Amino acid sequence: MVGIFANGFGETVIASKVADVLSKSGCRVVIFPLIGNVSSGNLEIGFVPKNLGSGGLTFFSLSNFLKDLKEGAFLNLFRFTNTIRNYKNIKVAFVVGDPFLLFLVRTFVKGKPIVVFNSIYKSEIVEKHFWFEKLFIKKFVDYFIPRDKVTAERFEKLGVKTLYFGNPMVDAVEFYGKEFRKDKNLKTLLLLPGSRDSAYKVMVKFLYIVESVFEKFGFFNILCPLSSSISVDVLKVELLKHNWDLQLSGDRIIIKKDVIDVICAYNSFGDMMIVSDVVLSFSGTATEQSAAFGKPSIMFFDKDIGWSRKWFERQKMLLGENLKLFDRFSISEISDEIVYLFTNSKERQKRGEIGKKMVEGIGSIHRISEFIASLLHA
Repeated sequence: MVGIFANGFGETVIASKVADVLSKSGCRVVIFPLIGNVSSGNLEIGFVPKNLGSGGLTFFSLSNFLKDLKEGAFLNLFRFTNTIRNYKNIKVAFVVGDPFLLFLVRTFVKGKPIVVFNSIYKSEIVEKHFWFEKLFIKKFVDYFIPRDKVTAERFEKLGVKTLYFGNPMVDAVEFYGKEFRKDKNLKTLLLLPGSRDSAYKVMVKFLYIVESVFEKFGFFNILCPLSSSISVDVLKVELLKHNWDLQLSGDRIIIKKDVIDVICAYNSFGDMMIVSDVVLSFSGTATEQSAAFGKPSIMFFDKDIGWSRKWFERQKMLLGENLKLFDRFSISEISDEIVYLFTNSKERQKRGEIGKKMVEGIGSIHRISEFIASLLHA
């Protein structure tokens, strides 16, 4: 049996994809997400987490920590460790996340499973592994799968069995061939408000920027893939406060004000992202995925939202010049940047190519799955 463990929204998406490939190949797989939602309904789920207010960003700020503490973070952790210790037939443990999750799996999973660690959150480019984490990985991990080549090279020098397949976040994007644009001949802006509770406030901020872009540029397509964690009812209440309407039309959710339509939908990220010209984002995983497909991205720090400046600086280091990061919520400056990119194809292409180099990994899900299957059948 393969036990797959994840602690994060993006990490759980990767874990679900790998689990799905392995399951279809005939392997028995049980998935244990400490944080996040399993994307496939056909998988055997060993643990259902309580989704906390910070969305996995517990230690990024004191307010996040206190919020999660109040909502039962420690009880969630206790349930998780108590659950995984009761599974006794795990031959391969695939850990997608950070060294903390790795420590939990190594401590509480019974027996001596082969441990494969996919370090998605930490990288030697940014948010480097601490010295004691490196020692722990060297001693207790059988195979180490990093998210980038720099990390792979440094862990190889430490004597860790390292395999580099690329960043599997890139390969977790799904395409269904749906068209959401109102006019294919117009430029397209992709809005990524994220999957956490802050997404409702972020969407309102985005819409002020959208209005400003419309005033300066004219008509353009506005697309927004919604996370399954976002409630349409809650979103509508928030939007009505700012004079935006929300209407349902089949599988589409249309946010409307005068002649401006924002087309939203669930399970639509891949189809919306691939046709977009510019990405305005408050999302981590989806922004990196967009960069990998050559889409220039824009973010802004806003203390009113509750996210730490450190998180945004981390994204900037990961994506380099692909990402334009504003240190404040300035409607005029951000809308100017979007208009600049809409009207400058060379700059869009330049930033897009940087994104492709910074984040690579198409085909990595299947390569990782094949490797895990080979361990199971060895």
